[in-house]
Amino acid sequence: MKLYVYVLVLFSFIAFGANAQTFPSELWHEGQVSLTDGSVKSGNLKYDLDRQTVQLKIGDRTEAYDASQVISFSFLQESIKSRRTFYSLPYAIQNNYKRPVFFEVVVTGKMTLLVREYVVVRNNNAPSRLNSRYRYQDYSNFNGNRSFLAYKMFLVKEDGIIRESSGKKNDVLFQFGEDRTELKKYVKKEKLRLDRLEDVAKLVQHYNQEIN
Repeated sequence: MKLYVYVLVLFSFIAFGANAQTFPSELWHEGQVSLTDGSVKSGNLKYDLDRQTVQLKIGDRTEAYDASQVISFSFLQESIKSRRTFYSLPYAIQNNYKRPVFFEVVVTGKMTLLVREYVVVRNNNAPSRLNSRYRYQDYSNFNGNRSFLAYKMFLVKEDGIIRESSGKKNDVLFQFGEDRTELKKYVKKEKLRLDRLEDVAKLVQHYNQEIN
């Protein structure tokens, strides 16, 4: 089974300085958008996961699309020299009403790992403990606030249902059904922390490649 791994250089974003204040979603990237009408358009794009929109610059004009008009979009993020791919998938963010939502692909296979990023701003005087469901990257500034890229993780089995990860070891392993006992040994051997995106990606990749 063909496996795609988009760990985004393990989401370290080393290319960003400690005091960087520009997030990937604030930049224009060379990429392409596949639309539900069957067309594929290339240009410079900018995405907004809060509004579920993509802007595409083609020459001197800018086009805008929402998630209901998009199948997928991808772009090369120069700062990490990696191509990132997003799909528009039906998901209920609030209540039980499903609507098209953008998810970034990290690993695909019989188990797929998806993420959604967002920005968290906290005062430097606030407690340092972070919610274990998310993977944070610090973007400190000089006005006493700290900005973070946070990632919600989602697992998708072959039934196609998108399930948000709690980041708790037993909850994550439960998603792998009868294989969780064997995977628990792998987690222990590799000292994986299942609230860390790069460790969950490693677990899912191992499952897709090694577990029949």
